[in-house]
Amino acid sequence: MSIKSILKKAELTELDYVNIFEKKGKIYSFLNPYGYHLMRKNQTVFNNLDGLFFDGILLCLLYRIFYGKKITRRSFDMTTVAQDLFDRINDTGESIYFIGAKQEEIDRSVKQYKMNYSNLNIIGYRNGYFKDLDEMDQSIKQIIDFLPDFVVVGMGAIKQEDFINRLKVNGFKGIAFTCGGYIRQSSRGIFYFPFWTNKFHLRAFYRLYKEKETWKRLYNVLIQFPYLFIIDFLSSHKMKNETKLRK
Repeated sequence: MSIKSILKKAELTELDYVNIFEKKGKIYSFLNPYGYHLMRKNQTVFNNLDGLFFDGILLCLLYRIFYGKKITRRSFDMTTVAQDLFDRINDTGESIYFIGAKQEEIDRSVKQYKMNYSNLNIIGYRNGYFKDLDEMDQSIKQIIDFLPDFVVVGMGAIKQEDFINRLKVNGFKGIAFTCGGYIRQSSRGIFYFPFWTNKFHLRAFYRLYKEKETWKRLYNVLIQFPYLFIIDFLSSHKMKNETKLRK
């Protein structure tokens, strides 16, 4: 499967978003401009996803320009997917399990979730750090035994995609989402981004202000990502033309 095929998963997810919380046994992740270079180096874990969301206006814009498809920017936070999921669970009583961040961070985050959603059925949670693969396997078995309807995993790019892949391979029957740094962010409040940052698409600039460590990602986002994206598009276009010529 090519990078183009991985990106096209976002088209399928876009078409099926209305049913995204209905189809069980599915795993979903999010791709942003920073994580693009990591995705290219770890294509296998993305190949196995059932769907992909584009988290970043720049990614959505370039995809529309080069591939001609409009994809809505969605992220696992209270601007889109997280709010839709929490609203649903609060009404239906379905269960959810959280894993990610440091233990003290996820402790505070779970309190925030319960404060804002009194009926949120959280059946378990734990930090996203493991001393070895055996501990990870034990955690996966425990999660599966709990039979949650939804699992949210925030371990950072690639580790979290690998984790939800392992969940599915080991028999998880619910729906899993990665969430990047959302569990850590929500330890200070579930509405991380102010309204004006969402309205004017300034979330990235707000993160630069709030999280100084994100400054080191600017090269990956502003220079490396557009270059790699265009290179990948030209490569896929060349392969398509060569296939036509062989026919």
